[in-house]
Amino acid sequence: MRMDRFFLCGAALFAGACFGAELYVSPAGSDKNPGSEKAPFATIGKAALAAKPGDTVRIGPGLYREQITFRKGGKKGAPVTFAGTRGKNGEYLTVIEAPGKVLTGWVPAPEIHRDAWKIPLANRPNLIMMDGSMIAYINHMTMDLPRWKKPLPKEIGAPEIWSKFGPDCKRLPGLDFLSVPADIKMTHPYMSMKREPLFNTIGNVLSGWHKGTLYVRFADKRKPQDHRFTASYGEGFTVEAPYLTFRNLHMRGSRTQFRIRKGAVGTVVENCLLMHGGARVRIEEGARDTVVRDSILTAGFIRNDLFMLRSAADMRGGMLYEFFKYVIGTSLSDDVGVRDAGAGTKILDNVITQGLIGMDAYGVDSEVAGNVVRELSSVGICTGATSVGKYHHNLVMNCGIPLRLHNLRGKRAKREEYHYRNLYIQARSGGSQIFVHCSSHLAADKVNFEPQTKGEKVPRYKDDPPDPVDAGRIYLYHNTFWGGNEWAPQFDVVRLSRRFRMVMPFFVIDNIFKDSYRLDTKSHELAGPNVLYTFGEDVPGKERRDPAVPKLNTVVSKAATERLWNKNDLPRLPDMTLAPGSPALEAGVDISRPFTVNGKNYPALPGFAPGYFKGKAPAAGAFQQGEDAKKYIDMHMKAEKAIAMLSELKKNAVREGR
Repeated sequence: MRMDRFFLCGAALFAGACFGAELYVSPAGSDKNPGSEKAPFATIGKAALAAKPGDTVRIGPGLYREQITFRKGGKKGAPVTFAGTRGKNGEYLTVIEAPGKVLTGWVPAPEIHRDAWKIPLANRPNLIMMDGSMIAYINHMTMDLPRWKKPLPKEIGAPEIWSKFGPDCKRLPGLDFLSVPADIKMTHPYMSMKREPLFNTIGNVLSGWHKGTLYVRFADKRKPQDHRFTASYGEGFTVEAPYLTFRNLHMRGSRTQFRIRKGAVGTVVENCLLMHGGARVRIEEGARDTVVRDSILTAGFIRNDLFMLRSAADMRGGMLYEFFKYVIGTSLSDDVGVRDAGAGTKILDNVITQGLIGMDAYGVDSEVAGNVVRELSSVGICTGATSVGKYHHNLVMNCGIPLRLHNLRGKRAKREEYHYRNLYIQARSGGSQIFVHCSSHLAADKVNFEPQTKGEKVPRYKDDPPDPVDAGRIYLYHNTFWGGNEWAPQFDVVRLSRRFRMVMPFFVIDNIFKDSYRLDTKSHELAGPNVLYTFGEDVPGKERRDPAVPKLNTVVSKAATERLWNKNDLPRLPDMTLAPGSPALEAGVDISRPFTVNGKNYPALPGFAPGYFKGKAPAAGAFQQGEDAKKYIDMHMKAEKAIAMLSELKKNAVREGR
């Protein structure tokens, strides 16, 4: 299999990383060998026990069915390095997969459906694979619900998938889920009640485990005997030791590919291909200074191609979101590329694509930079109550929500986020841009709320909120937001400001936004200057906009929008560099030094050296006058090649499975 090489893997990149001996691993080796080049070990686990600080373990081509907990590590400046093998065109030749269990001996399950099959399986698996792809696997709590005595529904809506477990649960039981008609449709309360065929979206195959039996249901006449099914258990690599580096590995088939735990310091995951499970990399609280870079992370789901679709015309990406969150999961978004709760984490220059969430960046003193995050049906980048860090130079494309600022009612007083030089790109009719979430809207104590006025959707606390609101300080500056639905809120903190009777600590300056009345000067600490534009009607929401918005921001009409950018668009990547005479030129303020807006003084913001702009004032958006988009174009092309490689891998896996 030939593929373009798109990651730099030369020895010069890793100069200084090798100080000790070299150990070798090969499927043709033996763990009784000394681990030399001529007499290699057979397993990575054996090499991990034998390696000393500074050693490099060179893992030869082949498939290794191993799950390892690393309890021995290296030292600062002398890590233990586990290096896989790449082909001359960059293809991954070292493949590590959970041991799992290959499933044979299928028999019909007519008690479920005429196209259902079953097999005895003593222990409940964590993951089901078919021909190298992860398939939909109903969560065990839903599978444990007793079957309905009433007729099956004609379509599946919110009560059948969202209900809380308990005496009043209205969820459709898992065994009944496996029994519904092949043409059944799901509705989407989140997506205007759009109805879409269920089985087509999940690849026409569904699985679930119940009381020692695994079931598989097809929505067509296929048979499991014609495919390679694998049940997987547990994690891939669990890191509990300091200073371990993992490079050039294709990890797949586990619930989590890398779990980095307390005690792990200086873990590096680079140039890897990570697929499948609920999380590709999970960095737990107590882990420090983890680096995830130059890697490809994807769900590897059977219908990867649908994650990006979440528009008024095509809601299948929204359906995948619903299904992963409430059927595969229980009520959490059950898929993420990187989930970071550590300290000092760096997530750099990765391609994260075709899944539910790109990253939950909840770490402290973290840096998220240079990543391409695209085709995530839920969220591209999500920050939370514990987030402290810098998020910059990312290219976030075609996600349900590119940026989610989660849980403003947090517990960490230091929450401090700096978002700059990011490109957020949506289809003109797809998704929103920024979603702001606060769990207090779920508060059940209605006594503390004022009566709602007619037409008011957001209740307000009578006095102070029952719990303190700690939203930290969140800065967004010099970003470009392109596209999105005309009706979708771009940055709605108005209702939160009203509910808590306070100005929310958002500092929004020098950005280019699609026009929205929800950018309200009364609800933000700083709400401009920015440039607001529109693709649709001339000035949407004009009658509802805070009158101070156009006084502080540049509001560009539909006609003037055509002069904002240059016109050298690449396929699926609009050119957002600024055209000569663009309304964004000199529309900002210099944030590299202390600055003043509306008589208020603000400190300089990180990421920009003095003199970063030409002319009298900076341009709004991610680009300054005369800057080209080469960095982002290179990132985009790297992602295109990665996605082509994933497509080729899937085709090969299907051929091998048959």
